[in-house]
Amino acid sequence: MKFQTLGISLKIGVAFSLLTAACAAPVPTAVPAPTAEAPVTLNVWGGYPEMDAVYQKAADAFKLKHPNVTVTIFSTDLRGFEQKLVTSLPSKTAGDVVIRTNNFLSRFIDEGLFSTVPDDLKALIKGGAYESAAVKESTLKDQVVGVPLFKGSTALFYNTDMLAEAGLAGPPKTMDQIIEYARKLAKLDANGDVVRSGLSLRISGQGSGVAEKFWILLYQYGHNLLKESSPGKWKADFNGPAGVKLFQMYVDFLQEKVDSPNIDHDAKAFETKQTAMFARESWVVADIAKNAPDLVGHYGSVALPVGELGSFETMYVPAASPNQAIAWDFIRFLTEAEQQFSIAELAGWIPARNDLDLKDFIKKNPGFEGFLGRPENFTVTLTPQISEFDEIETKLAAHLVEAYADYANLSGSPDKIQALLNTWADETNAILKTNGHYDG
Repeated sequence: MKFQTLGISLKIGVAFSLLTAACAAPVPTAVPAPTAEAPVTLNVWGGYPEMDAVYQKAADAFKLKHPNVTVTIFSTDLRGFEQKLVTSLPSKTAGDVVIRTNNFLSRFIDEGLFSTVPDDLKALIKGGAYESAAVKESTLKDQVVGVPLFKGSTALFYNTDMLAEAGLAGPPKTMDQIIEYARKLAKLDANGDVVRSGLSLRISGQGSGVAEKFWILLYQYGHNLLKESSPGKWKADFNGPAGVKLFQMYVDFLQEKVDSPNIDHDAKAFETKQTAMFARESWVVADIAKNAPDLVGHYGSVALPVGELGSFETMYVPAASPNQAIAWDFIRFLTEAEQQFSIAELAGWIPARNDLDLKDFIKKNPGFEGFLGRPENFTVTLTPQISEFDEIETKLAAHLVEAYADYANLSGSPDKIQALLNTWADETNAILKTNGHYDG
């Protein structure tokens, strides 16, 4: 069976079905706790600090209904958060509400370290309030195991002034155009050093992020990091001709000074005008408004040519939590329309619920167009729900970072690239085999 994809034809304003909240599936309402109850401190843990304002707003409103409950928020950088979860979940010292992806937490779900989702929330998730990708991502072995909170969606950001300066009319719509645009948009100084990259690539960083960004671009060529070769069995899918072509693009861009390891990358590069284009999630829209307001009106976002990696940050309650009932009440509260709207307004992420009417929000925030205006036959690919995938992705990321640094040796050498990818694929397949998930 091929790697699972979910076809989605989304048009701007339809990404969330453009239904009013009044027409949505009813959200269970938590019963306020009596004020006479003993004080409760509810610990909420997440890996995206920009979401703190969302959690705090919800915590303040929740306290009006539950005067005895004080919500505390712990968040740190994503990799640090993941490391903390690896130690705290087995030792039963994690927070009362843990927010991370199903894929990352699957090993702990298999070990029975999370509480069962209440039936009313299962009914909400399956009742039409969430898109099919979100339902799939919150399900493991045919059981709903968590409640989706927000969506990690990727689009291509581009500086409109830089495109106009280069004589480029409108954003790129194919991978070939992205490559063509990048070469035209790069700028060098008098010494021949890159002062503006044409396309900012993810070439460094810890954890799995480097491999994830490679995967998103690889998907534009119709391939994934892993291919499901038979039900529940997988093999490496990044070492074929498409993988070689994409890796070749990375090292050629570095060698030809379309990008450079010596300038800033990612959102910082875009906000300081050190890159003309880069692919990233929707949180960048809010980040630009906060940190680079002069850029508002001078940039746009466009959907990637073929599809994207679907990723949903999902809410769980550890089985060891002493406050499970109130924790589920807080999760119910975060699914309500007002709190879901706050996710886009305060943090820039896309709410997980698919039945919200965001027409007015989109008009006021055109930077979200690339996340809501999708071409026909746009598809979403999902992370394999196998516990070893994080290990596979993290190890591949480390290999990629090391190889990108050797770009001068690898540029223009497809045979060398093929040999590297084959070696990494062998490692990936060995990990799959060890965990009983390999089928060559």
